[in-house]
Amino acid sequence: MVEFDDLKVSFKTAEEAKKEKIESAGIQKIEYSNTEGIYIAERLFATTANVFTGKFSNSKKKGWFYIIYEKNVKIGVIFEEGSSKPNAGNTSTVVKLGSASYFFGKAKSDNLVFGFFKSAGKSLAIGTDSLIRKMSKEAFSDCPKLIEIIDKEDFKADTVIDQLTIIFEKIKCK
Repeated sequence: MVEFDDLKVSFKTAEEAKKEKIESAGIQKIEYSNTEGIYIAERLFATTANVFTGKFSNSKKKGWFYIIYEKNVKIGVIFEEGSSKPNAGNTSTVVKLGSASYFFGKAKSDNLVFGFFKSAGKSLAIGTDSLIRKMSKEAFSDCPKLIEIIDKEDFKADTVIDQLTIIFEKIKCK
């Protein structure tokens, strides 16, 4: 499976074949399938807001997103695996919790806008409502009806993706 900033993709042409690599820049989309289902990874630009100014800026290079929803709207996610390793003095363990960063945009767009972060640990999501509202104004600027519905929603950290999916199912924008 690819990670967001992978410059090359490893693959095999058959189960017994030798592993090969191909430049990510030459690939737009990868479809993985296994016993659990089908996964789509797509190379897209990421748009994020500056923490201090609130201004949005686009990434200069495309990265790999796993697409978890795609109809009129696309939801892509970047997963960060957790890890556990000894500290430098080998006296304790450093634990990094896994996380997921969710990005949103129009289905036909090659750019997704950051809107929600979820940690695998017990954490408090601060600013979920305001961040989702900012994201919607940036990602769906030409769909005021969608922005209006999102502005009225009270988002809960545990259900924000489900809440947004329901909204995206109801409101159709071109």
